[in-house]
Amino acid sequence: MKLSPRTIGLFCGAVAAAAYGLNPLFAVPLYKFGLTPVMVLFFRFALASVMLLPVLLIKQIGLKIDRREAWASCLGGALMVASSLCLYSSFNHMDIGLAMTILFVYPVIVAVVMSVFFGEKVLWSTAISILLALVGLVFITCIGKPPKADSITLAGVLLALGSSLSYALYIVAVRKTAMHNMPSEKLTFYTVVFGTPMFFVLVECGMNLNVPSQLAAWGYLLGVAFIPTIIALAFMAISIDKIGATPTAILGVLEPVTGLLVGILLYNERLTVYSTLGIILIFAAVMLVIVGDRKAVTTQEPEA
Repeated sequence: MKLSPRTIGLFCGAVAAAAYGLNPLFAVPLYKFGLTPVMVLFFRFALASVMLLPVLLIKQIGLKIDRREAWASCLGGALMVASSLCLYSSFNHMDIGLAMTILFVYPVIVAVVMSVFFGEKVLWSTAISILLALVGLVFITCIGKPPKADSITLAGVLLALGSSLSYALYIVAVRKTAMHNMPSEKLTFYTVVFGTPMFFVLVECGMNLNVPSQLAAWGYLLGVAFIPTIIALAFMAISIDKIGATPTAILGVLEPVTGLLVGILLYNERLTVYSTLGIILIFAAVMLVIVGDRKAVTTQEPEA
């Protein structure tokens, strides 16, 4: 049975969100090995570049890009650098769950940007989906377990908001620049390729880089380079192409759900009544995206 482009887009959006939601699972343990957020991100982008190159060669995807694609990819790399650096740094200033909750402001930003600057109509189903998702996140991360005094700081909130803004602009850029015409693997490759030198500068050209010697640390580094980077960015590009930027962003609500499930399965965290209600609201939001106004969601936007 041949799947429709919309079905493919919804599936890829869900996979991308779940993969990106595994960022803390791989990144946070690396801090215990003496790595800073900048160091982790340098290895994340560099390893992702190396891992993607043979994929491009096997699939016979040419590496050549024109000037417009190069500038767009450089912009994409800069936005992902900003988003990742802010997010990873926020983990040191607030609870991970709260940081991931604030990060989910990005669907609202995407919807506003697409509406104000590109004339995309905001559907009632879209607005209700975002509202349901935000309420669900509040139930999962806040209700029933109020934040401790030291679990959230102004610096953490500002960093998480900065990550959200950068991530939202990356999603819009993928849809509205020359990146939209690039194969997902090629787009992901150049995003991390252009991002790697930026992190290299931030570690003082390697002078302030701690290379871990523990095998477990390299396992985490390979994991963070593959799942929340290669898988998340490649599948997100496909989703944006098939269903548009705003629905893809809304599907990102599955990111914190992934984190919750990881905590339950790996760290023996309890599934509370509030968490259950939050999950129900989030999946209601996702279902509303799926069964919403299909004609409007799949309408092709004008190319950049």
